[in-house]
Amino acid sequence: MATDIILPNAGFDTQSARIIEWLVKPGDSIAKGDVIAIIESDKANVELESIAAGVVLDILYQEDTEVPVGATIAHVGSAGEQAATATPTAASTPASAEASSAAPTNDNVRVSPLAHRLATEHQLDPSTIAGSGPKGRVTREDVERHLKQANGAARPLALPKVRRVAREAGIDLAQVTPTGADGQITLADVQAYQPQAAPVASASQTQEAAPVVPVDEPRDGMVEVPLSRMRQTIASRLQKSAQEAPHFYVTGEFDVEAALATLAALPEPRPRINDLIQYLTVRTLLRVPQLNATFENGHLYQHQGVHLAIAVSREDGLLTPVLCGADRFNLHGLMQESRALIARTRDNRLQASDLSGGTFTISNLGVVPQVDHFTAVINPPQVAILAVGTMKQRPVIIDGGFHAHHTVHLTVSGDHRVVDGMTLAGFLAVFQQELDTFTR
Repeated sequence: MATDIILPNAGFDTQSARIIEWLVKPGDSIAKGDVIAIIESDKANVELESIAAGVVLDILYQEDTEVPVGATIAHVGSAGEQAATATPTAASTPASAEASSAAPTNDNVRVSPLAHRLATEHQLDPSTIAGSGPKGRVTREDVERHLKQANGAARPLALPKVRRVAREAGIDLAQVTPTGADGQITLADVQAYQPQAAPVASASQTQEAAPVVPVDEPRDGMVEVPLSRMRQTIASRLQKSAQEAPHFYVTGEFDVEAALATLAALPEPRPRINDLIQYLTVRTLLRVPQLNATFENGHLYQHQGVHLAIAVSREDGLLTPVLCGADRFNLHGLMQESRALIARTRDNRLQASDLSGGTFTISNLGVVPQVDHFTAVINPPQVAILAVGTMKQRPVIIDGGFHAHHTVHLTVSGDHRVVDGMTLAGFLAVFQQELDTFTR
């Protein structure tokens, strides 16, 4: 029986996602866990893995198509098996139907669905086009480049994110002058585009027209930077968090000199102070479950397992991938899992499951030595977040004498609707106890 491949929820409050690229085609044999597509959510591009092994029976949505969460996007089953009937939304056309009417192709040629459609529209054989995708796969850009070289009048060349910005701004890409390689339209081209001025209205029309509200326009030395979908989502969620959740902050300074000595005595690969803070945070949350919680639609939920969200900075914005079941690991295990998660985030190789389900977040700016301490905005629907400042040598008093020890400032932010200041202070007190236990 065929298995439905469902578009998963790629993060809190995500309603839809865009299919960026299919890595398989109907007839391909795949194993369970194989990456079959790249999807773009409000947070990031993520790899979609197959939940079943078998043969790809059909693909129901084309590349560059917005798909609602929960929709069936493909079927996987046995060779020769018929997929169950599924009807995609009106905005899309099944790629399998598209393939049946495509121009003649060589069976060994790998062609993306959009490239297939474009080649069919122009009566082209994709096997005659050089592919630039993985394993020589022919992409839409390859077909467009071929058309341009053939007759100089192809569909405007632009990446999906450029098309999206133009679409949202109401700009016809056919009217934009390209400056990119091979005649490709870039984001800068869209930003620089100015439509032709409308005809001057008559005096009578001017008198009857509604008053015009002046709009700030870029001046010399200014360039407007379009906000990416991810950045818009970050702005919306953090604004909502700051407006709806009254934040309360508690800060403490922790002497980690003894902890550094303990870490230095451990075998390689040796955990660093960041790994230790994550581990001690997890241990603390098990003892202060009031902060390992979410507040959703007026209901407060405490979670038995600690699903630790870790803030990771990238050029296109801040992501908080989730290390699920962080309480299952010892220090070395948590170090390995955390570092692997951070590496996948920076390499843009996240899976949908990496972006949802967090119960507590750590935001660490300790890599910037000038940041002694800071406050962080809560990541909804969580009720608290821990902000970690830089570790440096500072003067401490021990038995009446001054000493230079490495210390770090931790600031915990709490949602004052469901958490009070004593709970936050108790979190820091328990963290100190866990730190003392580690160094004994």
